[in-house]
Amino acid sequence: MLYDCVDGCDRTGTNGFPTRKRRSMHQSTCHFVKALDEAPGELLNMDRVSLPPSKRRRIDTSGSELMNESEQYNTNDEPAPALIPAVSTLQPAPPIQPPAPLTRSRTRRLNTAFREQHDALPEGPSPLPPPELFPGTSRVAPQSHRRRQPFATEPDIFGRYRVYNTRPLSIPDAAVSNDATAHAPRHTPPANTRSIQDIIAPCPNISAFYIQRYHWLGGLHKSLDQRDSLCNGVILQPDFNPSDLIGVRFRALDDQLEEAAKTWDPTCPPSEGWQNVVLNLQIPPVPKKASSSEPIFYQVPGFRRRGLLEQMRRHFARNDPNTFHYEPFEAYWIPPNTPGATPIEIRDEIYSSPAMMRYHREVQGLKIEDSTCELPRCVAAFMFSSDGLQFGNFCHTKGWPIFAMFGNVSKYERAKPLSNAVFEVGHVPTLPDAIEEEITNLHGKPPTDALRTHLRRELMQEVWKALLDDDFIHAWFNGVEIKCADGITRRVFPRILTYSADYPEKVLIAAIRNGGDCLCPRCLVKKSKTSLVGTPHDNRLRVVKRRTGNKRYQAKIGKARDFIYKLGRSVQSQDVQKLLKGESYVPTMNAFTQRLGNEFNIYSALVVDQLHEVELGVWKALFRHLIRLVHLNGAASVVEFNKRFRATPTFGSTIRLFAQDVASMSRMAARDFEDILQCCYAVFEGLLPPICDEEARSLIFLFASWHGLAKLRLHTKVTLDILKSLTKKLGAALRNFATLTEGLDVRETPQESARRRKRHEDQTAENGRRRCYLNLNTYKMHSFGDYVPHIDEYGSTDSYSTQICELHIRKIKAQYERTNRRNEVEQMTRISDICMVLEDMDDEITRLFESDPSSKIDTDSLESLMSGDPYHIGQRERSEDMIPSIIQWADRQRGDDAVKLSVLQLKRHILARFLGSHNHPDFDDTKLGQVQFQKGRMYRHRTLRINYTTYDVHRDQDVLNPSTSNCFVVLPAEVGPDLDDHPFVYAKVLGVYHAKVSCGNGNLPRRMDFVHVRWLYYDYKRPGGWETNRLDRLSYIKCDSDQDIADSFDFVDPKNIIRAAHLIPEFAAGTTSQFLQAGSSIAHDNDDQTDWNGYYVNRFVDRDMLMRYIGGGIGHYRQKAGRCGATVEDCENGNSEGTDVEEAEEIEVEGKEKESEEEGQGQEEEIQSVGSDSDDPEGTESDSESSVGSFIEDYEPMYEY
Repeated sequence: MLYDCVDGCDRTGTNGFPTRKRRSMHQSTCHFVKALDEAPGELLNMDRVSLPPSKRRRIDTSGSELMNESEQYNTNDEPAPALIPAVSTLQPAPPIQPPAPLTRSRTRRLNTAFREQHDALPEGPSPLPPPELFPGTSRVAPQSHRRRQPFATEPDIFGRYRVYNTRPLSIPDAAVSNDATAHAPRHTPPANTRSIQDIIAPCPNISAFYIQRYHWLGGLHKSLDQRDSLCNGVILQPDFNPSDLIGVRFRALDDQLEEAAKTWDPTCPPSEGWQNVVLNLQIPPVPKKASSSEPIFYQVPGFRRRGLLEQMRRHFARNDPNTFHYEPFEAYWIPPNTPGATPIEIRDEIYSSPAMMRYHREVQGLKIEDSTCELPRCVAAFMFSSDGLQFGNFCHTKGWPIFAMFGNVSKYERAKPLSNAVFEVGHVPTLPDAIEEEITNLHGKPPTDALRTHLRRELMQEVWKALLDDDFIHAWFNGVEIKCADGITRRVFPRILTYSADYPEKVLIAAIRNGGDCLCPRCLVKKSKTSLVGTPHDNRLRVVKRRTGNKRYQAKIGKARDFIYKLGRSVQSQDVQKLLKGESYVPTMNAFTQRLGNEFNIYSALVVDQLHEVELGVWKALFRHLIRLVHLNGAASVVEFNKRFRATPTFGSTIRLFAQDVASMSRMAARDFEDILQCCYAVFEGLLPPICDEEARSLIFLFASWHGLAKLRLHTKVTLDILKSLTKKLGAALRNFATLTEGLDVRETPQESARRRKRHEDQTAENGRRRCYLNLNTYKMHSFGDYVPHIDEYGSTDSYSTQICELHIRKIKAQYERTNRRNEVEQMTRISDICMVLEDMDDEITRLFESDPSSKIDTDSLESLMSGDPYHIGQRERSEDMIPSIIQWADRQRGDDAVKLSVLQLKRHILARFLGSHNHPDFDDTKLGQVQFQKGRMYRHRTLRINYTTYDVHRDQDVLNPSTSNCFVVLPAEVGPDLDDHPFVYAKVLGVYHAKVSCGNGNLPRRMDFVHVRWLYYDYKRPGGWETNRLDRLSYIKCDSDQDIADSFDFVDPKNIIRAAHLIPEFAAGTTSQFLQAGSSIAHDNDDQTDWNGYYVNRFVDRDMLMRYIGGGIGHYRQKAGRCGATVEDCENGNSEGTDVEEAEEIEVEGKEKESEEEGQGQEEEIQSVGSDSDDPEGTESDSESSVGSFIEDYEPMYEY
């Protein structure tokens, strides 16, 4: 093989050089090479060989564009001071700033200072100054002497600060270490130390405790992990002694553990624990005897409950002081480097929400029975949820647990199933079959369906009357004295903030008609207007016509009940319907209104539910409609549709492998529909009818944008404004799409038709596939307009998502499996108490020894995450990972374009890192010989962990595995003055390596990590973004020459990687084998040695990635807001893509109401019937201080009492 010089020189072809060394010696004196050095835009300017695509341009063959580009490298490991002076020619020089780009085309530079500029570690709020003391004493000032003025903390590094109502007694998370902000288990130190025997009592010895722990907490089914748990957690424990188990009666020990749950506080008498309560249902009388007969009650047994106040005392007295907040606050953010900027409100936790602040201020001035009480007052923020379930696939037994949790606890703790922050307070009994016999004997005929439905509503309200007992009502108005876990005695007032449930349960709790004319449990908007989401008319109606439990409501319900229970009218009588049907009320008095009166509005507490309303609601219905449209293009399109989903790559724990047959939509959980929404943009391309293909992809982009924003864990007023505008835009797009597809002959899929006929096989089922429409007149569509107000009032949706309690249902099902199916609810609550006691014991023992034996966390990677390191690579040098000779490794793969220039590129990369820049005066190819690899070897690594701070100010980690074909990364680009420049650079990771390298005589070798990548180029001809409603498109370049290879492959410093990237193939463009000359390459995307012609960047893959494209994430330190603001402006200034109110109303009246009742019923099933078990989701300095101070001065008048 001969090596050519540059074009123009006669040393080419057969007159070339036998070795690269001889060619290099010749080029040092070649006039043609010198001429090229003076013209940097020529093809073989070797300074371009190792530059990233962010700063390269493809060469214009006309020669009209010149390039003068450079890249700045910062060393990953700072060299020891003694290393650099050994060679005077390698003194680092200040980096030379590259000139401004000439055009848009690939002139952006890799921002190698990104980590130093934008990566900051989370930190807690500033600690409190010394407390206020009572004058003349050393006691803390009592409640009546505390100053009624707001107290602001100092801003942290991100610009966040808090404003408390008064000076707080404590700031729980002020002393929390960094590991609290990592998505990894952590353990708090014990508040006090007890002996092992005291901790495990009533277990007679530690061996008995090990056995009980394994039996009750070890899971139900045999598995490999269970075998390991038995060996390591019981048998191999050093203090386990089998002889200690002789004579231990474990069944009696179970009873003692159950009783121990009632004596969690030795200083107090035992609590009542779980109780059986008999509920009394009043049965409507016989019409002829209504005026003279006494009320008839039927006793419903089996309601299992425990006191709400008992649980409040327990959780306030025993909690983690680092995550439990007694005093709420208002959170604000002043973006760094913006002196004088107006503080921006933050919405995330319940305890920093306006609703919590309002309750807190209310109880401060509340007059109570004990007028001499000087204790500090706080609110216990109850958050309820309930969900009906079936205990097994082949089991007819149903359960209906009611869960509770406290908003005082951080949502990051409440969301963990093992945190025990969610607890059961009751199990709703089913309506007994025997009640039908009672009514038949009384009325002389069986009860009607309407009467049975009425009795079920009455039963639910009776359940809540029993839970809201007299002790709870007394505590609501007078509070309860509790010595809290932080050692301070407070007067705690219970308040109900939210109730999370799916639509059928919201209807029961609100006591309204299911699917009535006013189907929303929060407002009185008519069903015919529910599709007008985002319009000013709709926003106004939600406020003006909101539901309240006022005197007018109570009078109407009371009158309707008189018709039924005093005059003997039927539940569906004309008198009752005329009174209640207009507002979709039912003749059942709401228990919350009856017990709490005007002090509480249950309708406002029925918060939005993204799990059932979006993922299993509107999106599921829209996705089904899109699949029907795919069927219009024939069976081949359906096959291609499923094939594309199977080829969609996974991404960490966010995107999983899709089912083999996605089009059938069988056995899918909410998480599956969420993954589909995030990835289906590329799948649908080209498979829909041409008339709606572009509109459908725009709609999918808008829906995914709205969905990602609605699920943010941390909102600011800016993101809420964006979400509000997207709601308007999405509502218009959905209405337009429904109108567009209304004219198409859209019919059921064959699977839908078969399922329908099977459901109605005993009836006369319609033959053939029915015509279908996209029905938007549903509650779930209507609920989209409530997301912004609810987030603004209660914080982010993940705080009160039904998914939290859906995950807890696993425990309920596990408890049922342990019963003998007789009186199962009582056995389940007993098991719950035993497990709770054992979990508390295990947690205390774990904290005592300050270790978690079951933890499988990589401590090295966790340490790098917490220390602020940008990445983590294994530090061991194993023989199986060693590449003995880099030269031989490259020579063996010399036919592979990915490796062809790798040695030269690697040396240039390392030399630039030693010098600090490619633009260093001493950077020259003649210096490459000074780059020496120790023993000529390097080591490959299987994984690379990228550490980063998320937008919600937590630490997280991406794991990259180069052995997979879909290992892509995103790097920062140094954007030029052109605002349309894309802010990121993308690459495919081919390998992760480290080597010990020296540069210059006398320098000791030091370790350097580097990543081998293949660059992807941004397609500016098909730009993506918020303005176009399109995903960004990338592609490789064709390698026709060595320069193309140099432009396609390179090495990068792993610290310059921001995150892993999720790239979805452009399926419609197909694959090709033309990008690389080699038939086989480590860089190919597919096993058949082909590459995808293009990729789409999935900006919706997770919430942190979404915020990197929107911009303005608090944890994305000092990163400017993205161009999503244009979306807000466009939506507010005009509605060119949408539909105005009058047009939308016309769609409502003329378009949707013409659907037949049968077709409407089918669509209602799609959007409203989501209460089954298949819905299981398992399936973010001085100037800042002055700004805070001036803000407080303006803020003080708001705190008047």
